[in-house]
Amino acid sequence: MSRIAVLILFSLLSTVGAEAQQTVEGYVYLDSNRNGQRDRHERGIANIPVSNGRDIVMTNGKGKYRIRLADGFGVFPILPSDYTMSAGKVVNSSFVVSLKKMKDGCDFGLKSKAVKRNFRLNAIGDVQVGNYQELDYAAKTLWPELLDTDSADVNLFLGDLVNNNLPLQSKLKEMMELLPSQSWTVIGNHDRDADSVRRGQTKTYNTIFGSDVYAFNEGKVHFIVLNNVYGDGARGYHGELTEEQLEFVKNDVSLVPKGNLICLSMHIPLAITKNRNALLDILKGREEVLAITGHLHRVMRFFYGKPGIHVHELGAGATCGFWWVGEKDWEGVPSALQQGGTPRNYFVLDFEGNSYKLRCKGIGLDESRQMNIHITGIDTLDTHLRDLRDMESYQALLTVWGGCDSTEVRCRIDGGEWQLAKKADFIDPNVARIREMNLLKSYPTRYNRVNPMRRNPSPQLWVLPLPDSARKGVHRIEVQASDRYGLEARGQRVFVYD
Repeated sequence: MSRIAVLILFSLLSTVGAEAQQTVEGYVYLDSNRNGQRDRHERGIANIPVSNGRDIVMTNGKGKYRIRLADGFGVFPILPSDYTMSAGKVVNSSFVVSLKKMKDGCDFGLKSKAVKRNFRLNAIGDVQVGNYQELDYAAKTLWPELLDTDSADVNLFLGDLVNNNLPLQSKLKEMMELLPSQSWTVIGNHDRDADSVRRGQTKTYNTIFGSDVYAFNEGKVHFIVLNNVYGDGARGYHGELTEEQLEFVKNDVSLVPKGNLICLSMHIPLAITKNRNALLDILKGREEVLAITGHLHRVMRFFYGKPGIHVHELGAGATCGFWWVGEKDWEGVPSALQQGGTPRNYFVLDFEGNSYKLRCKGIGLDESRQMNIHITGIDTLDTHLRDLRDMESYQALLTVWGGCDSTEVRCRIDGGEWQLAKKADFIDPNVARIREMNLLKSYPTRYNRVNPMRRNPSPQLWVLPLPDSARKGVHRIEVQASDRYGLEARGQRVFVYD
């Protein structure tokens, strides 16, 4: 190719790049009257990071910023712990994505808020409503708990807000606006315009919920929210982070004090994200990192890392359980028990400075119910279940919701000495029951949909053989479970042998 041809080609490519991007500018200001508009008397806020999902600039002394932006990407302030957006309970919905809306500038009105060193977060996985019936299931089971004024300081919805029914996203947002606490959202694979091209797949979500990539601070915790749903053609997808997002993380963490905890959040678990190691390389030196994800419709915990970085990932399960299926309860809501034995759930995380504790919250269950304790040899149904009928009697099967290989489970009978339970490779008893009823064609009953339980061992099950002294009469068992990664769970029950 001649030198002239190369110059012409370079000129054409430069023109294309210029057309694909524009410079966006605006102010980050204190919206004292909270009307969502920058009035003349309202001062700008200096030194607020503003990002386009890759680059980060700082506002000047008057609160002004300028940044380049490509079509399909958003612009957002990275909120410090003492500020939030002045309007709306769904915070990231104020982060603008449309270039048309930014034509005359893009201002962000903030309001001051108290910095809480200790705060509570609800990690809410996969509401995944596909129609108005399922929307009502969520409205009458999950929402009453979230509407409690002391339920949490922050709600984090972990993606798959809907099940391909994209117009329902606006209804979910309206429901979130009714909650007493502020909410943040993550995009999931079922929240996409899946028939569109890669960047176009986020169009509906961006219109309703704002940017699908952003970061914010709460107390001494820095949250980084990413979109790792990487489209494969029209409908397919896999877990992967784009180069722009990796660059954003690199730029972002350079601004985070070393003593603050990094909390990553995305829909597809990092454990099955294609270029996870590229992200870990960027985070080297941050030591302990927390990740909170959804997608799996079962509770899982993962641990991985390399020198200078260790990640604890909480796969938070699903508030729709196993996709709103299974036999309905007395209120007409599907049980939707998840594989592994966890009921429909979300997780409550209590942050204290840069540390945290976590517990599983079964929806509709008292917060003290954090496990299932099954005593073998009592329920005669067990003798008919092909997955349990050969199991020995006089054992406690303990399904600790959120437990993992690092969890220690201790039990005591009738106030005696504490004993360690042993990790077991069994199917959860409640899963075994549903599976048997499916195989016998007893489930689903009329007007219900089958809950397709598989014969998989539960990753959160322990076993304790009962002593001879507890094999006759009335007894009490107490259970305590904990690990160094923040899980604390307790349970107890009475059991009777004849």
